Amino acid sequence: METKIVYKFKGDTTMNKTTNLLTFQNTKLGGKIPQLNMPYAITCRHDAPCFKECYCTHGNMAFNSVRQSHKNKLDLYLSNPKAFFEKIDSEMKFITYKYFRYHAAGDIVDAKYLELMCWLARRHKETHFLCFTKKYELVNEYLNSHKKPANLILVLSSWGDWIPENPHNLPTSWVGWGDERDQNIPRFAYECPGNCGECPGTHCFNMNKGQSVVFHKH
Repeated sequence: METKIVYKFKGDTTMNKTTNLLTFQNTKLGGKIPQLNMPYAITCRHDAPCFKECYCTHGNMAFNSVRQSHKNKLDLYLSNPKAFFEKIDSEMKFITYKYFRYHAAGDIVDAKYLELMCWLARRHKETHFLCFTKKYELVNEYLNSHKKPANLILVLSSWGDWIPENPHNLPTSWVGWGDERDQNIPRFAYECPGNCGECPGTHCFNMNKGQSVVFHKH
């Protein structure tokens, strides 16, 4: 089992009607797919090999205002996990979104968070929820005793020779390096075109067990 992380946070953790948890600013998602982000590094597993090369260290993700927004959302979640997801539920109440993306930044916070991800997916059965994660042990332990909803797609992410344990045969994602590390990529992995709006059928949101996708290093 992964060591539990103790978070320390400050500031206002009051959930209110003006708090917007979902954003639509990821251009690679086409601007119409809601997403929920958490702070990079803090919520990621501490032994992940991708920290130094993570895209969250540069570009828009590196702006102080963006990082603070992600941190505020973590604070709100930790202050009241159920109320946090109920707020997301309320933001999705009047529009039926076909797709929903978790964590362009950050990762699944803890087991309660994953449980509430499943709760939200069952509340919105018409929506395909997608989450790439390196919290392998957390996900595997949860699925050992729970069944996730079919419309929540959990994809285990690899990094070079760092390959996930995958006893539940979940979909996997891979990084295309253009060198010998690519030998680990499954032969029939789908190659991401780089933009969900250019992807036929928006592949990742519909991945099944045993399927894979490869992204060019960015």
